[in-house]
Amino acid sequence: MMLSTRALLYSGLVFPGAGYFVVKKAVHGAAAFLITFVGLVVVMIEAFHKAQIIAEKIVTGAIPVEMSVIREQILITPGIFSSTVVSAVSIVIGLVWLVGMVHSWQIAKRGEVYAQWLD
Repeated sequence: MMLSTRALLYSGLVFPGAGYFVVKKAVHGAAAFLITFVGLVVVMIEAFHKAQIIAEKIVTGAIPVEMSVIREQILITPGIFSSTVVSAVSIVIGLVWLVGMVHSWQIAKRGEVYAQWLD
């Protein structure tokens, strides 16, 4: 398998920034990993906080156990972060993932072209 394909697959399927480690750009990989990890922590904290509030309402009998009601509660339950912050964090995670895929592929492709030129 070509290095560019492997870098693209690692970044796309394993974790954002994993392709950088394939092409030996550890600083780029660590930065992408850190940004994504912090973003995922923010999203998970928000989800856990809302889940706790909704579960407490279900246990006390304040809301019935129906998907439509629970879905509505997810939207109206106040969270730790605003919906704008959570949306922005989600977009940043997606952008880091996409940029990491493309950039690690470009680095590997450039190395392959250079290696062919030397031959």
